Amino acid sequence: MDLNKSQQQAIFHKEGPMMVLAGPGSGKTTVISHRALQLVESGVPPWQILVITFSKAAATEMENRFKSLSEGENCTFGTFHAIFFRILRQRYGFGLEQVMQEYERREIIKKLLADAGIAADEDMQSEVRNEISLVKNELHDLQYYNSVSMGADEFRQVFNQYEDLKQEQNKIDFDDMLTLCYKLWKTEPNNLVAWQQKFPYIMVDEFQDINHVQYECMRMLSAKPHHLFVVGDDDQSIYRFRGARPEFLLRFPEDFPNVKRVLLETNYRSTNQVISFSNGLISQNKLRYDKVIKGTGKSGPKPKIVKCKDQNHEAASIAAKIKKSKNFDEIAVVYRVNMQARAFMDAFMQANIPYVVKDEISIIYEHWIAQDMFAYLRLSRGIGNAQDIERIINKPFRYISKAFLQKARQDNFDIFQYYTKSDMLNSAQQQRIEELILDLRQMGKRTTEDAIRWLRKRAGYDEHIKEHCEYRKLNPSGLYEIAKELQDASAPFPKIEDFLVHGEEAVLNKPESEGPRVTLSTMHSAKGLEFDTVYIASAIEGLIPHELSKSPAALEEECRLFYVGATRARHNLYISTINKRHEKDAEASRFIKNLKKQT
Repeated sequence: MDLNKSQQQAIFHKEGPMMVLAGPGSGKTTVISHRALQLVESGVPPWQILVITFSKAAATEMENRFKSLSEGENCTFGTFHAIFFRILRQRYGFGLEQVMQEYERREIIKKLLADAGIAADEDMQSEVRNEISLVKNELHDLQYYNSVSMGADEFRQVFNQYEDLKQEQNKIDFDDMLTLCYKLWKTEPNNLVAWQQKFPYIMVDEFQDINHVQYECMRMLSAKPHHLFVVGDDDQSIYRFRGARPEFLLRFPEDFPNVKRVLLETNYRSTNQVISFSNGLISQNKLRYDKVIKGTGKSGPKPKIVKCKDQNHEAASIAAKIKKSKNFDEIAVVYRVNMQARAFMDAFMQANIPYVVKDEISIIYEHWIAQDMFAYLRLSRGIGNAQDIERIINKPFRYISKAFLQKARQDNFDIFQYYTKSDMLNSAQQQRIEELILDLRQMGKRTTEDAIRWLRKRAGYDEHIKEHCEYRKLNPSGLYEIAKELQDASAPFPKIEDFLVHGEEAVLNKPESEGPRVTLSTMHSAKGLEFDTVYIASAIEGLIPHELSKSPAALEEECRLFYVGATRARHNLYISTINKRHEKDAEASRFIKNLKKQT
């Protein structure tokens, strides 16, 4: 196999620490598997070599490649969790049945939030799970940790209840595999020495994704001797929310003073034009190793900016362009946040384009806000039922008691007919129901988009969201975003009945699981993938960089996210901007200024 000079330098390194900076498409998997083979051929017993990856798929790929090269010899390949669980199982006798699966963890945290009186949707539940992991992986002191997803006291309560429940069930989760191993080696140095002697040669892939507890464990495990070989790219560190930071790769030479460095600077994946744009993009960052990635001479079209009116127009335009292609598997639409998938799912469904969504997302039409809006819309057109009335009667709060609703249900009365005859409501409550009826009449006369706008602003639904979040001690921005997205989703369906049908079809018609499909993915989930053609959607301020990313470190991570998205493209890269988002003017992302200079 032909190897370039940098790859050979990394592969033939044997003693002492080494840091390999591997740019996109530079052949890092080849380097790791061939370096393991070279160690064996130089006399290192294969059982003394440990290769750690971040995914089971990557570990399997490297192990299979090594076996094909080594004619049956085998090193130890595994993820951080698999290797650390092996260490804990040997010390404490843990069995697989004690490992809490992710679906169990989801259900437990969902229940704990409900028991705490917190009405958390799936996005918030995910945020809480991520924060619990972050506290552990960053070795934070819970007492001084301020949650961003809920009140600090409520978070500590949920965290402690979760830990107590695991202990009662005699279970550990995947984060515990890391923290328990760290604590074990801190308290039992003899155990650490035994594992140091077992694995004197350690290689770690995707080192830029390492978090604090993983980094500390690697420092301890590789202390005697320093044969630690790490491969990573500080420009692709995009998991700060999990505790991963480029600082660990940047400080590596300080913690391992005699480290040798190699730069894998040749990108074998992309055209020179894609590489040139990507280099210009990432060069804006300050917290990085200074490097310039080169191509192999492959030429293609320059990355192109496409301007669109709004996200619905953007999705329809991209769908029309994709429809002309027959090679759906080689096309991806990449975006910053999950919410952006809605417009493309709708457009692809209308255009009959098969697609797969890389991220685990709930369809927006299944969200409780959507169900509230659908109930309002049905009632506005006279096709609602008693359940719809009960669902929205106190959204916003109209002080209509459960006793009144129960009485109306028992007597089989239409609330809108019954309220004037009941002695259970005072004049103020009756007036609020009358105002609701008037709002419904106004909504029923309007287009769907205008009806939802009336619901949010005139009928007080946005105020309901605000009050809901104040009571639950939540940040309302995410729920406002869902309401805005639903309003935008309704724009192509002026008739309310058509939008209701569309919402039902979107829930029922889940994407197919087989056959050639266009990939829809967030920038985070696109990492590690590659496609002939990539569309980066809605490259605007507020999305990329995200409006919540305000610190210099957060802005640099946003730039790295854009870089990851752009470097997924082998040949064609399209970057679209929109003039308006959620009825507000949108400004093109600062990150595409480099592209404008080149075109």
